Amino acid sequence: MAAKGQSYAEKFSRWEVLVTNGKPGVADMPQMGADLTALEQMLGEVRSLESRKEDLRSQAQDLAKQIKAAAQEGEKIRGRLGSTLKGRFGSESDSLVKYGFKPRQLARRKKTDPSTPPPQTPGTPGAKAPDGTA
Repeated sequence: MAAKGQSYAEKFSRWEVLVTNGKPGVADMPQMGADLTALEQMLGEVRSLESRKEDLRSQAQDLAKQIKAAAQEGEKIRGRLGSTLKGRFGSESDSLVKYGFKPRQLARRKKTDPSTPPPQTPGTPGAKAPDGTA
């Protein structure tokens, strides 16, 4: 029994079954001849298009690999140029922004407020135990 689904593969399989099994019956039913020939030609065209599609898919995969390799190489070159620019201007220079690089920010410590003493932990001199004894 032929496939019942609506996918292209199932449709084309049904066409092929009809063409294969219908050819011997053309002698008994000559009115089927023209349509059977047309369906056979359409099946050949579809198979050709499927083959072409697979070739293009393969080419697309090859191109994707080439694009990936080129992008990696381009990033390496960009990194070298960035190092050159940072060597020329300094890694914290705002001139790097012009070339698309982010200047390194200086790590700054937060200043502590001199009016509040730092917290003391138990065991340090002058610290009181939780029960209030020294």
